[in-house]
Amino acid sequence: MKKITTIGTLLTLTLPLILQAQAKLPETDIQSITRVNKQYGEAFAKNDSTLFLDCYTSDACLLAPNAPALCGEKRLQVFYRAAYNTGMRNIVFTTANWYGYTGDYVTEQGTYQQFDANNTPIGTGKYLVVWQKLANGWKMLRDMFNADSLTRTPSGS
Repeated sequence: MKKITTIGTLLTLTLPLILQAQAKLPETDIQSITRVNKQYGEAFAKNDSTLFLDCYTSDACLLAPNAPALCGEKRLQVFYRAAYNTGMRNIVFTTANWYGYTGDYVTEQGTYQQFDANNTPIGTGKYLVVWQKLANGWKMLRDMFNADSLTRTPSGS
């Protein structure tokens, strides 16, 4: 009986500390990540793969559906070119939630909408991104997504 009481006391004392350790993502970090998400879309609008690659860490992996993991700058570049060649010219991300903020890492869950050169929606989907805070800001470490639907075939301009 003494063991159960001791465990109960330990939980009562430590649970508030554990819950406090799960800090809330500061608004300034949310704004920084939002800027990177916007830059991602701008990379397609401007046909600028450098802007795209700057959204990711140097050891990032993109986890697209029905494909092997695309890790590293060279593979990310291949993905960018393929997405651009399908006609994607912008993408807008909408964050639904944040998980596991540690100060150096956080996971973002959300939805996206893709657009062609005429700003016509061409697809929607959902994503999970593990972000890493580096000296030069928040960058995507792991980027996983899948499509809900293809609204229409892009015009490819």
